[in-house]
Amino acid sequence: MELREWAPLVNLVNKIPASVQRGLLFHDVSITCMDVVDEFVALGSNVGIVFWYNRKSGSVERLQTEQSNHLTCVRIISTVEFMVAAGDRQGSINIFQIPKEAPPDVCAELLLKSKPTERYTIRNVHRAEITDLVWSKNGMKLFSGDGSGAVVLNEINYQIKTCEAREIVNEKYHVVQMSLRKDKLLVSTTYRAVICSQEDSKRWRVTQVGKKDRTLPSHFGTVFHEYHSQSRVVTTRSGFRLWVADLEGDVAQTLIFKELIKTPTVEIPILNPSKYPIRIPTTFGKLYTFQDKFLLSVANDMLFVMDLDQMKVIASLTRLRRIIDIAVHKHEIFIVESPRSLIRLSTLPDSSQATILCKNLDLFATSDSDSQIVVADECLELEPQSAAVPNATANGHSNADSDLLQGAQPVEQNPTDGSHHLITHMKKLELFETLNDLKYDESIRYKSGRKTKRKHKTNPIVEIGQIPKEVEDDGNDSSPVAAASSASKASDPVMQ
Repeated sequence: MELREWAPLVNLVNKIPASVQRGLLFHDVSITCMDVVDEFVALGSNVGIVFWYNRKSGSVERLQTEQSNHLTCVRIISTVEFMVAAGDRQGSINIFQIPKEAPPDVCAELLLKSKPTERYTIRNVHRAEITDLVWSKNGMKLFSGDGSGAVVLNEINYQIKTCEAREIVNEKYHVVQMSLRKDKLLVSTTYRAVICSQEDSKRWRVTQVGKKDRTLPSHFGTVFHEYHSQSRVVTTRSGFRLWVADLEGDVAQTLIFKELIKTPTVEIPILNPSKYPIRIPTTFGKLYTFQDKFLLSVANDMLFVMDLDQMKVIASLTRLRRIIDIAVHKHEIFIVESPRSLIRLSTLPDSSQATILCKNLDLFATSDSDSQIVVADECLELEPQSAAVPNATANGHSNADSDLLQGAQPVEQNPTDGSHHLITHMKKLELFETLNDLKYDESIRYKSGRKTKRKHKTNPIVEIGQIPKEVEDDGNDSSPVAAASSASKASDPVMQ
């Protein structure tokens, strides 16, 4: 498994504004959390904006939350539509319902009836910051945990535009990580890890993982994982230990990685590693499933990829400056290293965008007949020869240049070989002319004079029952974003 950083995400970071204006003051924009799917990347910020990045087109859309608070967690689920949930420090949750693009074979009438982006706002349910969010597969249930230990089930009704929230368990301790599989919710707090099983529509059964409580509150993670082809619960313990339990919470095995961590492992190469000394890890933290068979864990801003079936540490990353948040999707690992730095680790280059790797440049000519790659001839700087090639000067090149392309040795060639080299040379000239005619990004071109900042037009977000403000037309086609604020029907916590 060759896990590495293929290319920097400078293009994505540069599209995030450095600051935003709130009234008379400017606030610096920092990336606080993220999540990723095949088509999009969601970046949460400290100014209450979710930056919705299209990985194919490279465009960025702003999803404005209601109160513009510091976002702490963002999660995406791809169903019939994209559902994006963002939690903040004040305990509020904003859910954005983003319609997917219609396929090209859809009739024009359906394209004109495309729905706008809608927003649901969940308030007055959590009393502390949101620490983790988990979607169900159909996108109709959202589980949320906060810093006070409350775990809430939010059920969304998309037809009548409402959301019902009710608390299913309160552990009284900081919720570190949650994981969902079928009807079982796995919750890890700083005190213990529990499995919540739904018995009926209103009752949940809580089972503790293991019988021993933690001696000290710690930020240990837990996740559902396939261990020896069986679904198991893996929970972090102190001293680089992992508990492997069944779905009822009974611990079957304890895996110790203390000595394996000390052995030399493959270091994941990154483009801009830290120059500071390596920090000595003490214990594992949150756990993530990688490629459905490996387990990924974070320890003191260090990354470890483990194979539990073979009891091996596959790779490690010890040259990171910091780990603010991490998102794992299939064969990709995204790391928020700093407020303005993102790292993508994968076994393959990013196929969603045109990534150019200037490592070995041995391609210049292509065949028009079968579009087959042809290795270019090696050009050497030699003395010009006296032989002349017909029609070479007609294309703006001297006879000496033509001799260099055909070779410096005075070898007799028949007319067929000479015409072949001439055709190859003309194809190269056409390729260079095509590259010169390409339209490059204006941001990389030097321009004299004072730079003016472009004002970004934000789409209005209004509550249901109010008339949305009209968006002034400045020549760009942009569809207004409608927001739907949900009303909670909870019995104890009231969501307005």
